[in-house]
Amino acid sequence: MNAPTLQVVMFLAGIVIPVAFARAEVLIFDMGTDKSADWPGSKKVTPKDAGWQSTKDLKGHMGRGDGNTVWTNPMTEDAVFGEAANAFRFQAPAGKWSVYVLCGACKPAQGAYLDFDVSVGNETWTCRIPPGVQYCFEHHTFTATSDGQIEVKFTPRNKWCVAGIVAWQAADADQAKELIRKIEQWAPDEEIAKWKPDPAPPTGPEPKIGDGDRKRGFCLWSRHWAQVVYPKTNPTQEEMDPTLRIFASPGEYEPMTFIIRPLKDLARAEVRVEAIGPVPAENIEVRKVRYLPARPNYTVQYRYRIVPDILDRWTSTSSVEPQTGPLPAGENARFWLTVRVPDKTAPGLYKGRVQFIADGQAADVPVQLRILDIRLEEDPNHTYAIYYRHPLGRAASAPDEHTRKYWLRKAELEHADMAAHGTRNVTLSCGFQPADDTGRFDANAALELLDQQLKLAERFKFQPPYVMSINTGGVYRKYMKQSFSSHLAGVKMPPEAFFKELTAMTKLVEDERKRRAWPAFVYYPVDEPGHDEASVQFMAGVLKAVRAAGVRTYLTADPTSAAFAPLKPFVDVWCTQPFLPDRETILADMKARGVEYWCYPNHVAGENDHTTVAGARMTYGFGFWRSGFLRLIPWIYQAEMADPFNYLDGTAMDFMNRSEPDGTPLPVTIWEAYREGYDDYRYVFSLQQAIARAEKSASDAARQEAAEAQKVLEELWKAIPVLAKYKYDGFWPPEEMDVRRWQIAERLEKLSQVLR
Repeated sequence: MNAPTLQVVMFLAGIVIPVAFARAEVLIFDMGTDKSADWPGSKKVTPKDAGWQSTKDLKGHMGRGDGNTVWTNPMTEDAVFGEAANAFRFQAPAGKWSVYVLCGACKPAQGAYLDFDVSVGNETWTCRIPPGVQYCFEHHTFTATSDGQIEVKFTPRNKWCVAGIVAWQAADADQAKELIRKIEQWAPDEEIAKWKPDPAPPTGPEPKIGDGDRKRGFCLWSRHWAQVVYPKTNPTQEEMDPTLRIFASPGEYEPMTFIIRPLKDLARAEVRVEAIGPVPAENIEVRKVRYLPARPNYTVQYRYRIVPDILDRWTSTSSVEPQTGPLPAGENARFWLTVRVPDKTAPGLYKGRVQFIADGQAADVPVQLRILDIRLEEDPNHTYAIYYRHPLGRAASAPDEHTRKYWLRKAELEHADMAAHGTRNVTLSCGFQPADDTGRFDANAALELLDQQLKLAERFKFQPPYVMSINTGGVYRKYMKQSFSSHLAGVKMPPEAFFKELTAMTKLVEDERKRRAWPAFVYYPVDEPGHDEASVQFMAGVLKAVRAAGVRTYLTADPTSAAFAPLKPFVDVWCTQPFLPDRETILADMKARGVEYWCYPNHVAGENDHTTVAGARMTYGFGFWRSGFLRLIPWIYQAEMADPFNYLDGTAMDFMNRSEPDGTPLPVTIWEAYREGYDDYRYVFSLQQAIARAEKSASDAARQEAAEAQKVLEELWKAIPVLAKYKYDGFWPPEEMDVRRWQIAERLEKLSQVLR
């Protein structure tokens, strides 16, 4: 990097030293340690520097990254931390200044939740740096008036940190902008140059833009929420100036989207919602789709596409400031609205509007909402679960009370979010250490943590059985003095004592489950074993040992692979990624042997480039119903590899949902598709239940209506495309899924009315 030659203003302990300035230039302060590198042209600021209001309890931190798994530069590799209120003062010629404050750290050592205010003059910015993240930086630019000195104040609710400060006057704004771009750059130029974009998706023909749109500076259009809209996707003429039409039952969530194509840069944009009949405005959540560079597969290196993914809050009721823009010219801005119909709502057709306002120009989006006279039911025998890294474990090891409360809140909010999306189960673990020399396990802490996790799940009406991981790897290390690798690569057969201890470990957990009246577990000793003979033989011994404790086992492997045939006698739950074997095969096997078949559909969870939105809905709804599988359990609710908002750093791409700095869930488009698939299945199941009730009715009209409804279900069943994986194509377009749901809804509404 060729940084420009920058003058640095010197300062001493609280004393303003007169300095002759020919012209003010950009001032750079790089906070860190004596051992860390300095940004070119900067003033190094350590915890001992006299520019601090107080040097008491200040600490320097260095977390240098070389690409494994993150990159840093001299500014981001280090920081200064503090626990008490403090301030940093620097000399600056009198006049107006812009002051950029960069807070955060790479590989933070303390694991604490940093929650603090930064103030310059009369302006205050709240900064929150979540714990447990390898790379996280937040920044804010203040406007300040210097009287010869500028003071940056730090006021913590827990702790604070600062990595650097840049200050400049108007004449140097371009120079400062380029400098900050370099500071925020996630990797060196030579690394970024290796990343090549895939061919851009087709944009479609240019639309005809009317004079009215040109005058107000934007055009407004819509496309089905499950269809991918890229930054440059063009609307068709039929999609311009739409009316948004949705239908839902009481208590149901339903998405709708509209898209703004700015014809010029829009500095400030606002989305105003109002009540739609009995649905109050506060029941309509407004978000905007964020575009990000994402890999075409989660482990691919040096290839990417710009894809729609995160749904950022556009209006805010929590700690995150509402977004208002800007919206750049020529780039689609897709607004995602989620309507929640109140539980007790009169059926009918209601009209409303959404208003979009940008730089004083407004456009109305008419909305029609039909509320159905039905109540949706859930199938207790076909459920939705998800792999999960549980925050309560992090709460137990938190370094302070403020951080502990962060993790507790995160767990609470995420369970509520999962419940709202139809997810009724998470994976759990009981990971205590192997037995000591006397054969005793120190399991109390792990069991108490598990008890807390199960109580939280019970509060949100989660449904067993729970997949329960145990510390097979720890027991293996005890006896073999080494670890096995992913997919059991290089595994060796351990002595018989290993298997006996694994049985004892499992039995301890199962005995405790019975004693505490916990719900049922299925035990998960190893993830995704390899196909080679050594792995299969080892896995057979492990499953047999776990089963010897009188429990059911869970295996993530392909039951259609001949290599895994030796494992079949020891597996109670087969969890496989595609919908294979076929429906007839698994139904016969479940009936004959009592084995269960679950699916972990990672192909619609972020394993690809985050655009399998329609495939996710089909997988979770009509595809799941048709498959014969009993549970969907993808990996994972959230996985963060490095910077949670950079899908190119780290060893793999981040998965699924993100979090706001205070731990509030930040959804992605695929996650919202899960809920819509879950609703598709609920419509099917509710109609099945209504048909069954009507068939038992003494009413001829009810039985006749049941027969007509059954015809609709049978036609639907035959029409569903049967695929092992629903990803991009080969199945219904999203509009047809809506039509199929509407056909079910009509029959369900008629049956419900007849039965009443």
